[in-house]
Amino acid sequence: MEANPILSISELRKQYGQTEVLCGVNLSVKRGELVCVIGPSGSGKSTMLRCCNLLEMPTSGTILANGHDVMDPKTDINRMRQDVGMVFQQFNLYPHLTAVENVSLALCKVQKRKPAEARQLAMASLERVGLGHKAEAMPSQLSGGQQQRVGIARAIALQPQIILFDEPTSALDPELVDDVLAVMRELRESGMTMLVVTHEMAFAHAVADHVVFMDGGVVIEHGTAKQIFENPQQTRTKSFVSRYSSRLAH
Repeated sequence: MEANPILSISELRKQYGQTEVLCGVNLSVKRGELVCVIGPSGSGKSTMLRCCNLLEMPTSGTILANGHDVMDPKTDINRMRQDVGMVFQQFNLYPHLTAVENVSLALCKVQKRKPAEARQLAMASLERVGLGHKAEAMPSQLSGGQQQRVGIARAIALQPQIILFDEPTSALDPELVDDVLAVMRELRESGMTMLVVTHEMAFAHAVADHVVFMDGGVVIEHGTAKQIFENPQQTRTKSFVSRYSSRLAH
């Protein structure tokens, strides 16, 4: 595995007025890794993720993503976002477009693919997430889990180098979560690099190469999933993962 990380975040800070949400975050992801970011609500996890492709503008710090200096004004943001895919908590599908149209839109608009080629690539992505048979369905005809899988298909269709997942299962009914996590496991097994903000502790424990625990806008602790969940070193990490362990025991 290469020494240089595909994503490197250094001293990242984000302020809203006088409120500092990120207080000097340092984090890196190597190519082929799945890194899960856990922590209490309001700890800055999603803000950190959204800074990585400038959906939020950082106040200061450095972000390098697949060779792109994200905060350099000369960086082509659209080009960078092809390399850094994003899957959102709230699906963000266009309600007036079919599943295959939602997936093929960016292929046409961003990559300038011809419609027939874009559709072919979109269909392949839908097949990969188990939704080829729903290609002509409108979002309103799909379950939340199916809509999120369309969102994942849309991200992978652009063939990104890394995908950011912002709590991809938190808007889903519990019985729909497993289908989305199964797709994420398959992506991980295929070698996709993934940075995942999640409350799915069992998923993080079972699948993540590394786990990052954030609280109060900083990284409190990071290590392998085994280290973080079974032998955390910091008091705040111990308190957080102990709640997960007690729920797992019941």
